[in-house]
Amino acid sequence: MKKWVLIVGYNLDWKKNIRQECIKYGMAIHMLSDMIEAIKELVEENSYLLIVLCVSCSVDLHQLKLIRKLTQAPVLVMSEKYDGVEKIAAIEAGADEYIQRPKNIRESLASCYALIRRFTGWNCQDTHMADSSLQGNIIINESYHRIYVHEQELSLTRQEFSFFCLLASNPNRVFTHEQLFQKVWGSEYVPTENCIHSCVRRIRRKLEEIPGCTCTIENLRGIGYSFRANTE
Repeated sequence: MKKWVLIVGYNLDWKKNIRQECIKYGMAIHMLSDMIEAIKELVEENSYLLIVLCVSCSVDLHQLKLIRKLTQAPVLVMSEKYDGVEKIAAIEAGADEYIQRPKNIRESLASCYALIRRFTGWNCQDTHMADSSLQGNIIINESYHRIYVHEQELSLTRQEFSFFCLLASNPNRVFTHEQLFQKVWGSEYVPTENCIHSCVRRIRRKLEEIPGCTCTIENLRGIGYSFRANTE
């Protein structure tokens, strides 16, 4: 089951900046353009939400009521312009909080964290995102098949992703060729050592394209590979 922050409604600048800030905090986020998409997502997706953040110029109370019925997660409405009457209506429709959207994104995230902390405390839930891990400046989110190195996304194929996750989640540990074959390619497939070498070369090449990245995949000749997370 996935755990993430659902953000509904945004402009292009907001989308770019909120992703950058969330990556810094290791938050897994899912962004949708409007509340109709959010309702559809909540109906079809079996996911656990930490919070629903609605960012809009005006609030559709009917849609807000539907979202409230579909999730028990806290709902935070951030309006472009504060309206006391709209705040009362939004809270009565199911929102847990209504504020004017701060210009500073970190201030916006602080409001989210306050509700998440309260919600997870009441429900005895872990505040960390499921399937997410942090190694130095590397963020791995297996639910969304995303890896960020120095805040830049690392685009990998399925096998490259599995290979990288295995090594990066266990820095300095040496995996033999046999262990890599079994864990990455599976018992039904019989790869050759060249498969591993080719996979490593592709990952190394992609890491080299990321400015400031110093992590490496080290080859222990005749034994296997290990990951060195030298990301200061």
